[in-house]
Amino acid sequence: MKRIIAFCLVCILVHTGVEAKDYAKLHIQEMKKSHKYSATKNYFESYAPEIETSKSVSIKDPKLIKLDGYQTITNAQYQAKKTKDEISYNAIKAFLASRKVDNYNVQAYSEDFYKVYRIAERVIRANNLDFINWRLVIDSTADFNAYSAQTNCIIVNAGALDTLSNNEDALALMIGHELAHSILGHYARKEELREGIARAERVDNYWMHLYSGKKYLSESRKMELAADAEGAKLIARAGYDLQKAKELISFLNTLGNASDRYSTHPKPEYRIKSYEDNIKYFLTDEWVKQGRYNIYNSNVIKCERSSNRHSIVLVRDSKKPESSYYKPETEEELYLRFGYMSYLNGEFDSAVSYFKNYLKLNKTNYVVYLYTSYAYEYLYQQSKKDSDIDAAREFASYAKRLAPDNEHVKEQVLAL
Repeated sequence: MKRIIAFCLVCILVHTGVEAKDYAKLHIQEMKKSHKYSATKNYFESYAPEIETSKSVSIKDPKLIKLDGYQTITNAQYQAKKTKDEISYNAIKAFLASRKVDNYNVQAYSEDFYKVYRIAERVIRANNLDFINWRLVIDSTADFNAYSAQTNCIIVNAGALDTLSNNEDALALMIGHELAHSILGHYARKEELREGIARAERVDNYWMHLYSGKKYLSESRKMELAADAEGAKLIARAGYDLQKAKELISFLNTLGNASDRYSTHPKPEYRIKSYEDNIKYFLTDEWVKQGRYNIYNSNVIKCERSSNRHSIVLVRDSKKPESSYYKPETEEELYLRFGYMSYLNGEFDSAVSYFKNYLKLNKTNYVVYLYTSYAYEYLYQQSKKDSDIDAAREFASYAKRLAPDNEHVKEQVLAL
C-alpha cells in the first residue's frame, strides 16, 4: 500500500510540473542538459589542436632504426602500377553491377559493395592479409556499427556506411578495426572467455560466474582498444590519413559516454585518448613505404559473389609463400618502435625504459645501445645528473663492443 501511495505522489508531482506550462523554463532546464550531451560538442571535441611535444632541435638520429623487407617504390612506379590495376578494378566494378547483390533485408547496390571492396582490398593488399578469403557483408541495419563474425567475415551496417559516406579514411579505419579483431585472434579469445562463463553456470557458482563475467567485459574492452590501434596501423600502411580517420571515433562520442563497467566497449573518450596516444608512436612514413611496396608487388585481389549472394568474397592469393603474409609486431619490435618514437618525441625517460625492455630480450643489437646512450645524453642535458652521463658512456661502450668500426658509435664515444 505504501508503494502505491508513493507512486501516486510521484505521478502528481511530475504531473504538476508539466501542468504549470512554463515551457520557457522547461526549455531552459533541458538546454542546460544539452550542453553535456551535445552531439556537436562531442563530435568536435576530439579535434582540438594537438599539443606539440617538446623536441630537441639538434637531436641525434643517424636513421639506423628502420623496417626491413621492402624497397622504396618511386611515385612514378606507384602511379604506373595504380593505372595498370585500374583495368582490373573496372572489370570488378562491371561484374558487381551486372546484377544486384541481395542482402537479407535490402538490396545493397553494386556501388556500395564496390566502395567497401576497394577500401578493404587496399588495406588487405598493403598489409599482405590475403592469406584467407575475406567475406564482406553490407547489412541493412540503420545502427551505426560494424563487426566481425568468426575469423574472416566483416559486416558493415548501412547506417555506418551512410554516416561516413564522404570520409573514406574513417570507413577504412572501421574496416581496419574489424580486420584487426580477426588477425589478432579476438574471436578465439572471446570464445574461451565465454566458455569460462558457461562453466560457472554449469556448476552454479555465483562468485565464479561473477568473476568470469567481469573478466569477459574487461578483456573485451582491452581488445577493442587493441583493435583501434592495430586497425590504425593497417590503414596507415595503406596510405590513409589517420587524422581524418579519427572521425569514426568522434562520431561514436556523440552516441553516449555512459560508464563502461557493464559494456564490452570502452567509453568513446577513452578510445579517442588511446588512439591519439598510439599514433604518436607510429612509424607512419616507414609503413606507407612498406604498404606501397606490398601493393606494387601484388595483383588486384579478385572479387566473387558469395554462395548465398548476400555478400562478396575477396579471394586469397594461394601462390604467396607463408613467410610473406602479415604478422603482428613481436614484443621486441614493439619495444623498439615505442623506444625510438619516444626518443624522437623528446620523451627521453620513456625511451630509455622501452630500450631497456628491448635489451632484456635481445642483447646483440648495437643500435639500441647507441640510441639508449643518446637518450641518456639528452637526459643529462636536462638534469645535469652525473648518473645520466655515466649511463650514456656505459651504453656507448656496450655499442662499441658490438660494433667497434661503426662511425656513429665511434662519434658517440668521442663525444662523451
